[in-house]
Formats: sequence, structure tokens, C-alpha cells
Amino acid sequence: METFLVTPTAPQKPYIHPRVSLCAIAAVLAAPIPALAQHALPKIDVGHAQKTVVRTPAQRAPVHVSPVVTAATPAPTPFIPQGQTLGGGPSGVVGYVAHGTSTATKTNTPILDIPQSITILTKQQLEDRNSLTLGQALAYVPGVTVAQGEGQRDQITIRGQPTTADFYTDGVRDDAEYYRDLYNMQAVEVLKGPSALVFGRGGGGGVVNRVTKKADGETLRAVQISTGSFGRKRVTFDVGQAINDQLAVRVNGLFEQSYSYRDYFNMKRWGINPTFTWKPFEKTFVTLSYEHYFDYRTMDRGIPSVNWNANPTILAAQRLGAADLYPGYPSPTDRSTFFGNPTVNYAKTDVDRAVLMIDHTTDFGVNIKNQTVFANYAKFYQNTFANNAVAFSGCAGALPPCVQLSGYNNQTPRQNIFNQTDLTYTLQMTPQIKHTLLAGMEFGNQKSDTNRNNARWLNPFTGSANINTFFGSPTTFLPVVFNNPSFRRHTDLDLAAGYVQDQISVTKYVDILAGVRFDSYRLRFVNTLPTPTPTIDNYWGQTITNNVGKWSPRFGLVFKPFEQLSLYGAYSRTFLPAAGDQFNTLSISQQNLQPQGFENVEAGFKAEITPTLLFTGAIYNLNRSNQPVAINAFYNVLTNTRTVGGELGLVGQVTKEWQVSLGYGNQHAYITSSDRVPLAGTGPLFTEKGKVVPSVPQNTFTFWNKYDVSSLIGLAPDVLGVGTGVIYNAKFYAALDNAVVIPGYARWDGAVYWKLSEQISAQVNVENILGASYYASAHNNNNIMPGAPRSAFLTVNAKF
Repeated sequence: METFLVTPTAPQKPYIHPRVSLCAIAAVLAAPIPALAQHALPKIDVGHAQKTVVRTPAQRAPVHVSPVVTAATPAPTPFIPQGQTLGGGPSGVVGYVAHGTSTATKTNTPILDIPQSITILTKQQLEDRNSLTLGQALAYVPGVTVAQGEGQRDQITIRGQPTTADFYTDGVRDDAEYYRDLYNMQAVEVLKGPSALVFGRGGGGGVVNRVTKKADGETLRAVQISTGSFGRKRVTFDVGQAINDQLAVRVNGLFEQSYSYRDYFNMKRWGINPTFTWKPFEKTFVTLSYEHYFDYRTMDRGIPSVNWNANPTILAAQRLGAADLYPGYPSPTDRSTFFGNPTVNYAKTDVDRAVLMIDHTTDFGVNIKNQTVFANYAKFYQNTFANNAVAFSGCAGALPPCVQLSGYNNQTPRQNIFNQTDLTYTLQMTPQIKHTLLAGMEFGNQKSDTNRNNARWLNPFTGSANINTFFGSPTTFLPVVFNNPSFRRHTDLDLAAGYVQDQISVTKYVDILAGVRFDSYRLRFVNTLPTPTPTIDNYWGQTITNNVGKWSPRFGLVFKPFEQLSLYGAYSRTFLPAAGDQFNTLSISQQNLQPQGFENVEAGFKAEITPTLLFTGAIYNLNRSNQPVAINAFYNVLTNTRTVGGELGLVGQVTKEWQVSLGYGNQHAYITSSDRVPLAGTGPLFTEKGKVVPSVPQNTFTFWNKYDVSSLIGLAPDVLGVGTGVIYNAKFYAALDNAVVIPGYARWDGAVYWKLSEQISAQVNVENILGASYYASAHNNNNIMPGAPRSAFLTVNAKF
């Protein structure tokens, strides 16, 4: 601020120094002058009009005005610079739509410039639909089918590829088997098609990435309480603030105890996630995060199937491989009926996960990001379940019709350690050509165990592994123990990877994405079963070391004829080691087996209809080779599969009051070849070739929209809103033999939102408004999960 001197040469026309500042003049004029309250103001008569002239003391007598110095209050520096996303994930989020993400390319890239189909579920979408778990969130994603997961884990099928391991948190693998909650999540991203360059092995159909809430310096005091059908009791909190200009903290917490429409089910989970961000320098961020998450629930694998045409002729045809000509369907029982012994069924998970992330940008513009993750998963589950379809004969020990029950328990602890380093740099070669360069490396170790014991019914020493029960009363409380060893497996995986990528902008019309990754894996597989049980595991006592090295290329071309429209084509390839998603299928017979391969060719478009409304579409051809597919609990066949399909999506604001999220998927996934040799007593039809991949409905459709009706009834904006949506899945098969059909269904949901004050808001969500009877998922032919009846939940949000 400049100083100035006012020296009036005439009372009416003071002289102002040329260097005077307008701010200083305003400061002088605004300064209080006590003399004004002590002097009378003279009146001047000018004819009939009278005018009062106010003269300041400066006008009555020239005075010297002392120099005035004023200091403008500087705008506070934001803890996170404008436009930067701490830790990556979606960027440019407006309501339901995100305009960019760093997850797909490891660089913050506009959605229109990414040659890949991506669905981003923003925080507002998740909250509006009352999506509390990952499974609930993914039910609204086209091309994704939420499988049953045996009632103890997240399991999905993306573009015809089943997976229990393609889950990530902030871009780092989170592949243990458990149910994931969203209490501490900012967004959920679903990337379709192979993405090995970014994520490494697996992810053949796509990956799911959860983006956590970060300590970004924002002041937060939020509590959410939810209650409703089936005794839900849930509380979450989100507290955060900047301690000073260098340190910020945030803590998210969860507690829930709920029941279910399924008999005997109960669930308890809680979690705590403190996060700290330290900013020692303007372009350096150090984030430390720790989470403990606990989940305990009754393990429930649903209901069996029934085939009403199971006469001798039909059974003979089924043995010849024609099961799909006379398929079965879910058995006609109440949706709440529990099959098995509920007193012994449970799944328990403890997750401890610590993350250290360092993000630094040098003065030369190179961004260096290093992330170290340690995760320990303590997992145990125990279950009894329907092992066969409803039978009308051969019901030893039970009245017909009967169901055979089986059981086992399994301890599956895992420990993950990962370290990722990414270097990115933007190079402007010419005014028309720009390179965004990425180079990175990843190292990791995963130790896993799988220790299974089979059940013995009635007698702990000589009891049978199976027992029959009357179909009309399948819930049993007969004694059962789990002391019959099945297998003991330990795996130790070391991995190292390096990757490079270049995003080239050639004028404003063309973008090129090219990159390659090399992964090196060393898997040590040990079968430690203490005694041989050849009928269950022919390779007890074996130790196998399997080394894998694979290149995974990626190429994409984006053409933008207009600023708001992009057309793209892409090719990508990835692999999965022979040990599978969870490292538990390797045996001597597979020791030299090549890894599974995934090859995807895709073309699509992305268009910004308005700045906040995004329309996307894609078609693709995805081939998978050397895929082991379970025929029963102990036997796999190797198959090659193909999925061809297309997707459409519309997300964002249609008007200021109307937000939508719409998706349609069409896919056909089938077996192109199999190594199955017809077994004794079977015929030439006994083959997998041509069979439809399970849990892949040919058509899926989801639609959700929210409308702010406040203005229609004379209220202020955002005071009252309504939402409604539909989920539709066509029929699909429960298993590879296509012997059981899961009927298609449509479910109608709705919600009402109201804001009571600036601090208090509430919403009521109703799922399955019409009370449709349907089947939501399946794990195999006889583990089928009925969908929930009409359910209503009230959620209250408070901010302080």
C-alpha cells in the first residue's frame, strides 16, 4: 500500500498527489472524524430551493493530513491448491458427474480424453441411493453383476469375467475376501476392460477402485444416523480440520448392527479411519492413514434349485450333457428360509490397513508420488448349506422331497505389502504437441493361507460329511463339527513391475495413449496337509515354485472433432497367473501351465451434452484364455471364453433441478473351447463349448434420478427433493453347465429428501417399492440368494 499527502490549494479543489492509491483515499474518507458531531452546519439559501452543504474540517481550514498506511487482508491460502486432488481419484466433480480422474492413467486426465469405458459413482450418487456397501453401489453399474460370494465376500462379474480379487483402494490392490463398507469413501470407480498397465495382474474384465476421504484441511463435523427395516442401527461420523497451515487431520468412523429378511441373520461391523496430511513445503504432501475394520455376520448361502422335469429320461439326457435343454429353477420356498444350521454359520473379518503416501512436485515440474501400503486381513468363516438340488427320491434319513446339506470351515488370513512409485512430467514439445509422461515401478509381497476342514454331522468321529433334511423344514439344529481336514495351503508371492506410458496431444483434435508394463512374479505354493487324503487333494505335501514374467501393452487413440465430443479406439492386454485370484488352485498338473490371458478391443464415444451432462457409449470384444472353471468343489476345466457387448451411459444434470444416472449393458459371454474329455457314463454332448458364462445377464438396465421439487411448491432451492430408480437384469445361468436358470427381474426404488436447516437434513429410501419377488444372485446351482422384500430406511445427517 502506498503513502500519500493531501495538500489542498483551494477549499473546493484539493490537490492529490499522482501516486495516490484509491484504496488509501477510501481509507481516509471512511475514517471517523469526531469534529463532525461538534460543529453546526451552515445553510445556504439559493432562491426557493434550499441546499445543505456539508463541509469537512479540511474545507473549513487547510490541514496537513498525516500519511495513512493500510494493509489489505490477504486471501487465505487453501491447504490443497485449487484444482489439485490429494491422493488421486475423480476430479471436477459436480453432483453426479466427474469430469476427470487420475485412476485410469495415473495422471489427472479429462474423461473425454481417456480411451476406456469408466463409470464413476460420486459421493452424492452413493448418498442419494443410500449405498452403504460396495455391492449396493455396484448394482447400479451397467456391465457389472453382483454375485453372491458364498455369503462371505464381495464377488462380481465384469464383462463376463468373475472375480473376487480385482478390488483396489486408492489404486493399490485390496484383494482379500471380505465385504467392503463405504463409510470412509469419497467415490467408487469402475474401469471396464483390462487395465494391467496401471494395476498389474488380473483385472481382465475391469477393476473396482474405492477412493478414500482425505485430510484435505476442510473443516468438517458430520454425523449420520440410519435406521429402518430389519432392525438397522447404523452411525457414522466424519470429523476433520486443518490444525495449522502445515497439518490437517480427518477421522471417519462407523458402527452398525443390523438384521435381515433372511431368517437367523445378524450382522455387526465397525470401523475407524484416522488420516493425517502434513505439508512441509508448498508442493509436498505427506499423508498417513490407518484403518481398522471389523465385520461379523451370519453366513448365508441361500436356497437350492429344483428341476420339476427330473424324470429318468430327462436325467439321462442331463448326464449326456444336455442339462441346459431341461433347466432347473430356484426352489419354491419362502425368501426367508434358511438352509443349514444357523448356530454354526458365521464369517468374521478383521482388517488392519496402514498407508504412507508422499506426493512432491519439483521446481522443474516433475511430480513424484510414492505410496506404501501394509494390510493384514484376519479372515475365518464356517458354514453349512444346500449341496444338491431338491430330490424326490434317495432321501436316506429324511422324508422326500429332501435337500442334502454339507459344510466346512476355512481360515484365510492374508498379509499384503506394496510400494508404488510414479513419476509424471508434462512436456510441451511445440504449441500443438504435448506429452504427459509416466514412469513407475511397483514392488510387493503377499502371504496367504487357506486351511479348510470339512463337516461331520451327528458324530464327531464317524459322522458323515453330508446329511439329508426334509425340504419343507431345511433349517436344522442337528450337531455338526468341523474336524475333518480337507487341505492346508500356504502361498508366498513376490512381485516386481515397471511401466512407462505416454499421453500425446497432437493439436486439440487427437490424443494418443501408449504404454507397456512388465510384471515379474515368483509364487511359492506349499500344500501342508498333514496326512494324505487322495480323494480330496492328490497333491498333499507338495511344494511348487512358479515364476511368471509377462508384458502388458496398452494403446488408445482419441479423436475429438468437437471440443465436447471424443471418439476412441483402444487395445489392451493383461494376464492372471495360473494360481488364480486367490492363489489357491495351483497343483503339479498345472505347474507348467501358461498364465491366463485377457485381450480386449474396444471402441466408443464420450460427449458432453452440456457442461454437466455426460453421454458415453462403448462396444468391445474381450477374449480370455486358459481359464480354470469350477465344475465342482474339487475339479476345474480349462476353457477359453469370449465376451462381446456394448454399453451406454448418461450421467449428470439435465437441468439445475434434475440429476440422472442411466446405464444400459448388452453382453454375450460364452465358452469358445474346453479341455474337458467326456467321462465314463457321459456322452459327446458333455462339453463346455458353447455354454454361457454364469452370472452374465444378456441385458442390464439401471436408472436413477433425483429432482429438486422445492421451487414447485414455493420453497427455497434444495429443501425438498424426490428420487426414483429402476434396476433390471435379464435371466442368467447359475453355473457353467447352464442347468439352472435364474429368472430376470426388475426392481423399483425411491427416495424423498428434505433439508430441515443448514445443519440438519434427512432422507427416506425405499427399496423394491412394489415388493417384487426375485432372485438377486447365485454362487452355483444350489446357492441362490432371493432378493429383499420392500424395505425402508431413514437417514438423518447433522453438521456442526
